[in-house]
Amino acid sequence: MKKKSEKQTGNKLIIVSAIIIVLVLVIGAMFIYLPFTHKNKSLRVDILKERDKNLLIGKIKALSKYIKIYDKKIPNAEGVSWLLSEISNRASKERIELSSIKPGNPENYGLYAKLSVIVDMTSTYNQLGKFIAGIESSEKFLKIESVNMKRMDIDEKFEKGSGKFKAFDIKASIVISTVVSKE
Repeated sequence: MKKKSEKQTGNKLIIVSAIIIVLVLVIGAMFIYLPFTHKNKSLRVDILKERDKNLLIGKIKALSKYIKIYDKKIPNAEGVSWLLSEISNRASKERIELSSIKPGNPENYGLYAKLSVIVDMTSTYNQLGKFIAGIESSEKFLKIESVNMKRMDIDEKFEKGSGKFKAFDIKASIVISTVVSKE
């Protein structure tokens, strides 16, 4: 009988040891592994957020390069007089006769303002084309908003052989605008 009781004691010891080992593993998993996995997930989220921030910073830097380029094209708020003189200089360069230059209504866009002028002129098609190309390719940001033109011989006031204009010369009305910085 002694052997049986020693065997039962040995079995009980193995069972108790197994229970203790399982409890240690469960407690270790609860207090070591699970917090580590939670921290690992939060680190992954932080890494993804940081990567997104870096991508955004890269895009901002790339856009700032473009802004610097366009900033050079935007004149400072010199008023509509600058635009009037710029247009008249370009017209005289192409030997275009200006009938009138009228300032349009300025539009406010926060730090910027849109200025426009309405130009009435008489020219040839070739002169008008060069004038428009010069405006659109200007170092400063100038834009042709609209062009209305009519051949001179269609106008009822045109008299053939009466002056320096030919029948196929044109009368044009052009709206030209620019954006200026208020700073």
